Amino acid sequence: MSKKLTIHVGMGKTGTSALQQFLLKETGFLKRSGIHYLGRFLEHIDGFEGLTGPGELNTPAALAVGLAELETFAATSEASHFILSNEVLAQARNAQDTSAVIGAYAKETEVFSEVEVILVFRRQDEWIESAYRQWGLKHKLHTGFSTKTPQEFADESAHHLDYAAIYDLWSNAAPTSVHSYDDIRDVDGIVQYFCTYWGLRHPDRFDEYKSVHGSLGPSQANFVALYNRGHEEKVRDYDMRRVMRMYSLPELSAPDSATMPVEIRQSVLDRYAPTNTDLARALGRDRLFHERPMGKPSQYSNRVEDALTYLAVISREQAEEIQRLRHRLNALEKLVGKRNG
Repeated sequence: MSKKLTIHVGMGKTGTSALQQFLLKETGFLKRSGIHYLGRFLEHIDGFEGLTGPGELNTPAALAVGLAELETFAATSEASHFILSNEVLAQARNAQDTSAVIGAYAKETEVFSEVEVILVFRRQDEWIESAYRQWGLKHKLHTGFSTKTPQEFADESAHHLDYAAIYDLWSNAAPTSVHSYDDIRDVDGIVQYFCTYWGLRHPDRFDEYKSVHGSLGPSQANFVALYNRGHEEKVRDYDMRRVMRMYSLPELSAPDSATMPVEIRQSVLDRYAPTNTDLARALGRDRLFHERPMGKPSQYSNRVEDALTYLAVISREQAEEIQRLRHRLNALEKLVGKRNG
């Protein structure tokens, strides 16, 4: 039986979490179609604990060990199609090293008759806006008492945005297919798109995977960023997200607000337009993304005012909770007093 290995290397901000949730939860459906999801870190290989986080996945020696475990496992598995999905593969600064390991494996494997790398690209101006909200503000992917400015984040993200170079890197390692986020949105989501690509039916119940993360709007993302300024170390946003849900803090920015200024997004789009054209030509396409003008949402600017509004809501709710607890304590003290009397 011929076997295929698909390595979905990203990129992030293109629906990867939704696809991974689908692959993780629909194991029965996939098994009936001959598909085995290997996880994000090869953790779904029998007898293998998987790689420990993004660090090991992007360490050539550790990745080589994981692929060796995959070779042994796949040789005896009944599945015919194996899928590894992790967006850090395409976006790591040492992607050249990990792609070389995957390339060597693709050439040497005796189990897989086909190894395919999948890349999904999102137009750069839209990618930088979405990425800045998540990684530049919400997740604070650096240390210190500050958050990156939009320009600093755009400058640091340059290696993510030359899609022609990313394609060249991976296609030199293994056969690589490129998919446009525009096309994915046209069919209402990444799960439906790849179900079609892989020849799978798409039941209506899979619509729950259209959005599994939910991006924060500008006011909420900035609130998390302001909170993180009080911590020198890297701080994840999970605690603040829980607080925001607990107190039902609304998104206060206008629907067309953006955290990344128009001029920065336009400069990013202009900078990579030539390489997008080159890549489209190399792939035999007219264009990589749909032709449309760059959206011009207003720049979000109410950072302090909205943060104070959120703090006022939290303070009021906490004060009311303290008052309720005080009344309850008084009632319990009276009850204890009556019993002792």
